[in-house]
Amino acid sequence: MSDDTELLARIRGGATDDYAEIVQRHKSHVFGILYRYEHDAQKLEDLAQEAFVKAWRALDRYDGRAPFEHWLARITTHVALDHLRREKRRRNEVGLPELGEDALDWLQSEAAPNQLEASQAAELLHVAMQELPAQDRVVLTMLELEGRSVNEIGEAIGCSGVAVRVRAFRARVKLRRVLEKLAKGKS
Repeated sequence: MSDDTELLARIRGGATDDYAEIVQRHKSHVFGILYRYEHDAQKLEDLAQEAFVKAWRALDRYDGRAPFEHWLARITTHVALDHLRREKRRRNEVGLPELGEDALDWLQSEAAPNQLEASQAAELLHVAMQELPAQDRVVLTMLELEGRSVNEIGEAIGCSGVAVRVRAFRARVKLRRVLEKLAKGKS
């Protein structure tokens, strides 16, 4: 948005109250990114606030070469990645019994995966994704769910496109192994 450039210039010029307008303009985008990694409403609020505070503190480093929205998305992605790392350290694993008896049946049956109820599939995928390192989860989420390009992901997480492709390939292999392990553990 060209309006962002003017607004950012005013903020840098001392009109700090105008930052609330930046928050208003971009909060749906920030929440959209964060929702891919966290669904709890209170945690989403906290993470969004953290992203906007980090952006505020780093505003002097925004050089305007890329749209402000992209710069803010990169900060938000890093906030999400940090959150995933913190959660991994203190998470309480969901056991297979809590998933329900038929959540893993689709892995062992001849039935097509689309016959599994969406909520059960999402729950199973969530459990499996928790087994992956945080960086792998971020890459898979951005690539598969958000539909971002390899170059966009590389820019967001600070690595090359080749490194993103390699990480995505390895993450898919790890995810497949986790799902197979879950299926074997159930039988």
